Amino acid sequence: MIHGENIPLARLTTLKVGGPALHVIECASVDDVREAVAFAREQHLPLLPLGEGSNVLASDEGFPGVVLRMTIPGIVAEESDDSVTLVCGAGVPWDSVVREAANRALWGIENLAGIPGTTGAAPVQNIGAYGMELKQTLAWVDAFDTHTGEITRIENSECDFGYRDSRFKHETNLIIISVALTLSRHGSPQTGYSDLARLASEGNDLSTPALIGEAVRAVRALKFPDLTVVGTAGSFFKNPILTGDQHLHLAAKYGAVPSFPVEGGVKIPLAFVLDRVLNLKGHEQGNVSLFGNQPLVLVAQSGATASEVDAFADMIAVRVKEATGISINREVRHFPER
Repeated sequence: MIHGENIPLARLTTLKVGGPALHVIECASVDDVREAVAFAREQHLPLLPLGEGSNVLASDEGFPGVVLRMTIPGIVAEESDDSVTLVCGAGVPWDSVVREAANRALWGIENLAGIPGTTGAAPVQNIGAYGMELKQTLAWVDAFDTHTGEITRIENSECDFGYRDSRFKHETNLIIISVALTLSRHGSPQTGYSDLARLASEGNDLSTPALIGEAVRAVRALKFPDLTVVGTAGSFFKNPILTGDQHLHLAAKYGAVPSFPVEGGVKIPLAFVLDRVLNLKGHEQGNVSLFGNQPLVLVAQSGATASEVDAFADMIAVRVKEATGISINREVRHFPER
């Protein structure tokens, strides 16, 4: 267990903003987690589990508690006739799991290639992209319950998955230790989303999980900035889900609006609204901007503060509301919570 003090959260998050965490403890095993939780309890300090910090906006004031850097390693395969369950440590980079599945010719998570972050963070957001969500393949999660000091197994049906949501986002006593994914030996490409449909129509070979994964990574490389160069958390906002009437009203005012049927309505790409309706692609304010290749992505330049990011995001939400009547929600999580 590695223990540091007064570590800037700007160094631990991909947005590269945020003040110091009072304590940062790297947890590479369940025993490390137990020790870190015991330390926080003894010191009467709050806990914050963190992976690669790829979906986090940390405040300029920092975090007055204990940050648990989850680095638990390992991928173990449990095989059956038609499927394989990959049991993954919470600290394994998510894309490493996607590559492991592709190397085994397993279907189910290939469209989720290239998403930054750790596997332990994936269920928290119910990560999704290009027509796939984690909830479609997640079998169970093992979590350390800080209330009881025990590890509890939580089945898929108990995770309360929603659009970029789960019980783990709200029950902060649950620290994810490992994640199990059941993947199929037999599958077919899911290329319904425009970027993949275009690649398929152009004759690109998307016949295997590995080929689809590489295609998705290539698409993402064009749409998302380099995490090593600028601060970004990827898609900052959720795509809004509208009622049928709201969608028709928007289309009547602004012309054809892309949409995807989902439970409870239709989901529209917020990038379309930001670009085609508001012409905000590449819009800058101080040290913060919307990425020129994908306006759903917020970029924090060197010198940006969390307060600047917060104010910029609020401004974008107001502009969308004024123009369309749509209220948008952030995908990025705030620490401490707003």
